[in-house]
Amino acid sequence: MKYDLAAFDFDGTLADTMPWFESVLDGVADRYGFRKVDAAERAQLRHRNAHEILKYLGIPAWKMPAIMAHVRQLMRDGAPGLQLFDGIAPALGRVREAGLRLAVVSSNSPDNVRRALGPQTSQLFDDYECGIDMFGKAAKLKRLLARHRVAPQRCILVGDEMRDIDAARKAGVRVAAVAWGYNHVDALRGHGPDEIIMHVADLPAVLTRTD
Repeated sequence: MKYDLAAFDFDGTLADTMPWFESVLDGVADRYGFRKVDAAERAQLRHRNAHEILKYLGIPAWKMPAIMAHVRQLMRDGAPGLQLFDGIAPALGRVREAGLRLAVVSSNSPDNVRRALGPQTSQLFDDYECGIDMFGKAAKLKRLLARHRVAPQRCILVGDEMRDIDAARKAGVRVAAVAWGYNHVDALRGHGPDEIIMHVADLPAVLTRTD
């Protein structure tokens, strides 16, 4: 196989959290004083990168840690019935059975991640790099590589946003972009990932092939 370690983003990659985020977004906007958006605007924002989205919403970068912490707290306190995308659990099981080590790399909290995964699916993962890190996802990936003694080219990050592609490039690992998450697949494709995964059922074949 090409890879020894597959690292997965959580929100929008493993779990379908976008409906919940959209349900609380107006309240968060009121609290932190940024622009509210309608459904048409949200659809357009799926084609933009993180910096462009913050600029459009009028969110200065220094506010983001507080906003993210607040959203994680809302998720924890509200105990929303977050669902994994259909087919994720069996797809992960097949990847694990093929011999890859699995990790979650997310800015979401470990408790929220494990609760959404559930006890069975949580056990498929060898490691968790979760929570806010001022150095970003690339730093989390580098820590994973060091802990598991995996060469960067033997690791792949699976994510749903352009910033996941950027983080993978900074860490020197390969990256697969999924078509079912936040950023539109056309925007992801234009950002140059190593792989595009169109359907959850395609995960095992992409991650475990040998070419």
